[in-house]
Amino acid sequence: MKRVFIFRDFKSQKFWSIDVCGSSFTVNYGKLGSEGQTQVKEFSSPEEAEQSAEKLIKEKLKKGYVETREEEAKEMKVEAKRFALSYDEFENDEKLLDKILKDKHLSEYKQLTIGCWDYECEDCADLVKGIVEHKDKFEHLEGLFWGDIDQEEQEISWIEQTNLSPMLDIMPHLKDLKIKGTNNLRLGQTSRPELRSLEIISGGLPSEVVDDIVKSDYPNLEKLILYVGVEDYGFDGSLDVFRPLLSKEKFPRLTCLGLVNAEEEDQVVEMLLSCDLLPQLKVLDISAGVLTDKGAQLLLDNREKIAHLELINMRYNYLTKEMCKRLHEELPMKVDTSDRQDAEEYDGEVYYFPLITE
Repeated sequence: MKRVFIFRDFKSQKFWSIDVCGSSFTVNYGKLGSEGQTQVKEFSSPEEAEQSAEKLIKEKLKKGYVETREEEAKEMKVEAKRFALSYDEFENDEKLLDKILKDKHLSEYKQLTIGCWDYECEDCADLVKGIVEHKDKFEHLEGLFWGDIDQEEQEISWIEQTNLSPMLDIMPHLKDLKIKGTNNLRLGQTSRPELRSLEIISGGLPSEVVDDIVKSDYPNLEKLILYVGVEDYGFDGSLDVFRPLLSKEKFPRLTCLGLVNAEEEDQVVEMLLSCDLLPQLKVLDISAGVLTDKGAQLLLDNREKIAHLELINMRYNYLTKEMCKRLHEELPMKVDTSDRQDAEEYDGEVYYFPLITE
């Protein structure tokens, strides 16, 4: 029987299918709306073909693919696209806004990813202004990833943002917002009732950005991921600036919460364990920071309080192998302790670093 799966995010809109027939299977994959590519693989027996197919299906599901009916998959269109300037385009004085507006399918995209707009560390104020001036072209958007810039183009600490509030105001249907880079970033202090997911990636999150979130109203937010970062690259407060966010009154529908990439990730754990949001959460994300056995022991000591969680993400950590083993054995939920780090020693000092800084 043929089984069909689709994957959608800010960058990808693709399908994958597998059809087992006797001792072989046929795989078809590609972008939604295309014929895709086809591969056939032979096995020594029907049983071996079935086992191999099931293994591949499990891998796809783990990556976020969702099974759907073949008829539905065939009717699906690409609803997301990434726009960015190459270095040659920038040297030729091309403008990213012009590139976006020239796309004849712009009105069909529900999600946009905006990559590099400049190679000289200039901000995106002109791009934001241009989008606002052409608001009829963008007001239908449901998803936006702003600042998807590779390290080869600019370090995250070099990405110059601006006040995005005027642009966000002309997107009343926006459900998913992801932003990378926080230099001079402002979100405005307003109500965004449609917003379901907010993720801000930074090597140092300015307290004024946190304050914008605190003083805004996102009553239907379900997912909040904030990269704390370090003082040298923009984090100018203490962990206390996040406390007003950790309230069920503030976020009554929140089920996924992450304060990640923190130098003091152990203290983040302590703070999260004491907040009244905890009982409603399904996913706790404490990844990418300096999480040590001290923070992990807090989780074990409070296992009854967190037993309802479905996942604790601790990917990239400074846990010992023994502690990782205990977490997997003693906690009832799924835990990700992959990408374990070792502290660096230099001139008699021991150093720990979050995943993202510069």
